Amino acid sequence: MEIPEHNVYYPSLAKSHCDEDEEPPLPYTAANTLIVDSSKRFQKPRTSLPQKRIQFTEMEEDEGTIEQVRVYIRVVFLKIGEVNTLKEKYAADVFLQARWEQPKHYKQLDENGKEEEWDPQLQIENVLGDAKEEEWRYKEAISPDHFRVFECRRIKGVFVENLELQHFPFDTQDLSLTISSELTECEVDLLEDKEELSSVNKQSFVDEQEWALFEHVEMFPKVSVKEYTSSRERHPTMMVMCHAARRPGFFVWNIFLTMMLITLLAFTTFAVGVTLTQNRLQLSFTLVLTGVAFKFVVNQSLPRISYLTYMDKYILSSMVYLCLVCVWHSVIGRLHDTGHDDWAKDYDWKALLCFVCTYVSFHLGFSAWIYKYAWRRRRLMEKKDEAYREKVKLICREDTATLLKRRRMSAWSPAVTMKNHLQPT
Repeated sequence: MEIPEHNVYYPSLAKSHCDEDEEPPLPYTAANTLIVDSSKRFQKPRTSLPQKRIQFTEMEEDEGTIEQVRVYIRVVFLKIGEVNTLKEKYAADVFLQARWEQPKHYKQLDENGKEEEWDPQLQIENVLGDAKEEEWRYKEAISPDHFRVFECRRIKGVFVENLELQHFPFDTQDLSLTISSELTECEVDLLEDKEELSSVNKQSFVDEQEWALFEHVEMFPKVSVKEYTSSRERHPTMMVMCHAARRPGFFVWNIFLTMMLITLLAFTTFAVGVTLTQNRLQLSFTLVLTGVAFKFVVNQSLPRISYLTYMDKYILSSMVYLCLVCVWHSVIGRLHDTGHDDWAKDYDWKALLCFVCTYVSFHLGFSAWIYKYAWRRRRLMEKKDEAYREKVKLICREDTATLLKRRRMSAWSPAVTMKNHLQPT
């Protein structure tokens, strides 16, 4: 007996739920009585199911598969507070707007018998703690039997952000908002809203003295898996990012310059005579210990990360440089003890010139490296800001042209109206 494609009362008897290797389930008669073997346990037939399930199954038969609803996301960063580098989090006040067209296949009634709106079940994943959230909705009619739904949220809280500090303190960070849906990617698709652009309010930026905020907002769709459920279904996720570049002036003047001055003092140890090796080493060891103490103080302003930042590399390079100076003083002292005073003075002068040239070359190369790699992302963000401004101007011109066209079409022309009135029919 042929098994029907869709079974309202027994969905497990449908062909789509049967494996090729398994034996097909037993059919049922027109009287709704199961035919079973005598060796198997008798099963009591079910005569009916709830009416709600029957209606849903009939709807699936008419529609085939449930269509994927497109939800367009728009985010406005109303206010960005302190960006905490040590704890890797930032505070923000965010406006979130989701727009979608009411799906035709969705028919759900509330307690009062009115048709409910479809819900994409959006949530913010990287919010820390309990955030203050306000939510409201409104509808916009597209046709007499079709409408568009707008879901608006205003979220004020603290958000977690994994900062990438390889280029610290010349880094550019992404301040992201992770928006996901409880529905699967087969049911909903999260997209960027092209009609209304996302934006950042730069005027209300609290941490302006330490960071420079860019104007544009980027969105990157991806999929994720909910770890707290046993199901491995994929859920759509939208990464919304604004960008902020750190102002490095504080660290340049207070850390880089201080460490450079400590290292420059190593050259003064060459003023001590070659015969006084113990005095040279004493001064050099004091500078090394000063650099170690300075490094511990600097580490308090950074999280415990497993890689080196640009500032770490500079401080460690300076300490290595001081250690090389100490090693040289011990070598030249040993050469003096062997009785080669002329050689010792000659080599000591050449070593001083070599150390100075190496130190200057290192700073030139380090500056060029920062400009080429660390500053490259800032230049990229500035170009994206320019493209964003051009896009905003283009949208403003299109909106103005559309508005003027509507005004011309709706304007009343007395001459044309009188002419049409006087023409014979």
